[in-house]
Amino acid sequence: MTLRLQLDRDGGVVLIGVINRRRLDWLSALLALLPRDEAVRERDGAVYASRNVLELCPALIEAWRTERLTELLGDVLGAEVGLVRGLYFDKPPQQTWALPWHKDLTIAVREPIEAEGYSKPRLRAGVWHCEPPVEVLQAMLTLRIHLDEVTEENGPLQVLSGSHRTGKPLRIDDFQPQPVLVNAGDVFAMRPLLAHCSGRSREGTQRHRRVLHLEFAGMPKLPGGHEWHAFHPVT
Repeated sequence: MTLRLQLDRDGGVVLIGVINRRRLDWLSALLALLPRDEAVRERDGAVYASRNVLELCPALIEAWRTERLTELLGDVLGAEVGLVRGLYFDKPPQQTWALPWHKDLTIAVREPIEAEGYSKPRLRAGVWHCEPPVEVLQAMLTLRIHLDEVTEENGPLQVLSGSHRTGKPLRIDDFQPQPVLVNAGDVFAMRPLLAHCSGRSREGTQRHRRVLHLEFAGMPKLPGGHEWHAFHPVT
């Protein structure tokens, strides 16, 4: 089964060994130097989340690129695919956290206009976000680049395989949760409409769980008058 067919069926797929050690070290160094501003969340000196990483560290716009990833994006989203948003997450041992079941339903847009099919834009860390029509979300793919090994110990992502096919509604009881357990350098490709959650790390662990979360879209122009906050062509 091709990766595209697996994504269509399950909504997510693990790509093994995509990022080599040298590139992992480079990405880690870039993320460690993120400037502290309103888009970066930290406690006791430990950064655990950051929005707008492509603006805070422009080198990340290109640093993720490998032939396997660009080929996958072109195959799944088409020739006009572009990178539209970047986030960073960590679960430092001393500052673990959890998220309930949800789907990724918002996008970053340029201006706070009101457009048919979109929710009212809201400002998050200096960038306007809104919920677009489902067709926009269906034309997107997220790459979660793992900088650390993820085990049951450090709060892995849990997904409901196939739940992306229900569209925006969150239906938990119809699916079986599955943990996404990966090695450093693996990438989890997922549809935004795939339901997912994340539990806390186990007490006493010394493991981080660092993830560079990159969102891609197959349409340079949004329908209805909105514009992407940023669109960086991949091909």
